[in-house]
Amino acid sequence: MLNQYPLNSTPINALAEEGTAPPVYLTAGYATRWRPVVTVGGVDLTERIAGVVDVDREEGAAGIAQFDLFFEPGSEVPIDLADQVVTIDYVAEVDGQTVTGRLFTGAVAEPSWSPTNRIMSISCTDRLQQRVEALTLAQVEALTPGFWSADVFEPVAGRSRWDYAQERMSTLTASLDCSAQGELRVTSWYATAPAFVFGDGTAVFQSISVALAQLREATNRAELEVNYRYQRLWQLNENYSWQHVGEHGLTEIQGFCQWRTWSTETPSVEMVESAIEGSGQVLIGTPRYQLLPASSGNPCGDGVPWINTNSAEQLLLAADVTGGRRWAQTVTETYRITLATAAGLVEATRVVSRDSLSFEVEDERVSDWENSLTSVAQSDLTGPPSLPVGVPSGGWAWTPNGGQVDVIDEARRVNGLRVGIRRAVVELISAHRQTTVSWDVPTSLALDVDLVHTLELDDQYTRARGKCRRVQHRLDMDSGEAITTLSIAVMRGGGDSDALVVPGRPDTSVPPLSSTPGPPNAGRLPTQIGGRLNHPPNASGPTDGGPVEPYDDELDGFAGNYSTTDDLTAEQFPRRFTLTAREIPELYRDELTRSTETLLRVGIPNDLLEL
Repeated sequence: MLNQYPLNSTPINALAEEGTAPPVYLTAGYATRWRPVVTVGGVDLTERIAGVVDVDREEGAAGIAQFDLFFEPGSEVPIDLADQVVTIDYVAEVDGQTVTGRLFTGAVAEPSWSPTNRIMSISCTDRLQQRVEALTLAQVEALTPGFWSADVFEPVAGRSRWDYAQERMSTLTASLDCSAQGELRVTSWYATAPAFVFGDGTAVFQSISVALAQLREATNRAELEVNYRYQRLWQLNENYSWQHVGEHGLTEIQGFCQWRTWSTETPSVEMVESAIEGSGQVLIGTPRYQLLPASSGNPCGDGVPWINTNSAEQLLLAADVTGGRRWAQTVTETYRITLATAAGLVEATRVVSRDSLSFEVEDERVSDWENSLTSVAQSDLTGPPSLPVGVPSGGWAWTPNGGQVDVIDEARRVNGLRVGIRRAVVELISAHRQTTVSWDVPTSLALDVDLVHTLELDDQYTRARGKCRRVQHRLDMDSGEAITTLSIAVMRGGGDSDALVVPGRPDTSVPPLSSTPGPPNAGRLPTQIGGRLNHPPNASGPTDGGPVEPYDDELDGFAGNYSTTDDLTAEQFPRRFTLTAREIPELYRDELTRSTETLLRVGIPNDLLEL
């Protein structure tokens, strides 16, 4: 070798500097004497090689090797061979110069002894899987620069490092394998400028084969549906106001004096708060209550004393209260993403694969959201609804009547979609590199060829260029033949590419809750007073008095009776206080689904292929 290139492959002093090296043009016609050098556990066992030494290295797979060792009678046969380090080198003499190349580095996997022939058959592996399995998570991530999401794959803890590496590789248009020196590496599938060009006469006669991609393998359209689900937390605050009609719109002592003339039953604080609870709401904020005044000698200035015998009951003439409710609504964002090559855009030529993914943002901090509402300070009513400790409060769409927060995880959404998109791209690219061109060359011409290289063939009416996908060496000690089979993957497809951008979120907004019909008369709950046939003037009915309307059980607010009756047959109304919670429309309760559709074009390089 000269400067890492096979002899007679390029003119002396014509090598470019590192990073700018031109292709190595290989030529045939040189006589070669060769021999293998095989070591096991550091011991050179080349002299015991019998038959053929095979080495097979393929992208994305463990490299393997096989050879036989002959032990004559009386010689010591090694027993503990499993996992012993194995190296296989190729040494050749070309025009008087020695060329050396490493073909394989690995370990004994399966030794097999034949007492009859005294042959130890050795199968070897480069231990790709085992070496990856021994890495830490950080080392796997550094080795495989792909994407990964716990919403697409199983959790990493306690799982195989090899599986984890393969999951990360599933988002890369690349392969993970070992070099001939045993180094772990990741190499791209895309062809670059050729590192080696095999020209006229370099390929063994009639050894060229072309395996064209088949229709059943040529997926050109991937349809991905991703369902991203999360919880929307709602809080609705409803204000209720009630004032006894007998106060005639006045408040405090003036209103009391109006009511006292024709006094009636009144509700208690307990009745109002029970009504809030009975409607499925929680009393929040600081209620404003107008209680009946304490006993006084002349509260109204008319010389008539007032004795409050029910102060412990906390009877009311007016109340302003706020009831709150919380509930959780499931929101599902559906992303329909189509990735297509040029052929996949045409209906007549589509070969479609479909996949789906669903994941949900779960948060134990909001698992009991509906039951988490408790009384809060009045100041909280002017801002977003209170959340349990630790629950994120950003993103509220606040109105005076209520608010909402979406418990989302944008990083998870983006990462999950990105992994799904990248896996689909890998599927399409892989399907368009199924054409394989293979040819045989003398091993001396292929010593420096590796799976990372782009190779070009121009021989026997075949021109092809692609990334090397397989290298197979066969060294026959009996026939003296050393042949290497090279295989390249040829991409074909063409077309343009779009940036692989994760789609934005669909619009999941809904009209504010304040736009929905509120509870009847919530702003001014009515009063209906019975116990008389007729209302006195300026009492709890029409200003001029008049007949008492029949009791209406459907009417919210307070119902009770006058303190004095005008007829013993008059209907007695039940003393009660009721209110109704706002009916929440299905739009705010049932699962809300919104979707978006995205088309991403995936262009495929057209590697050289002329037959």
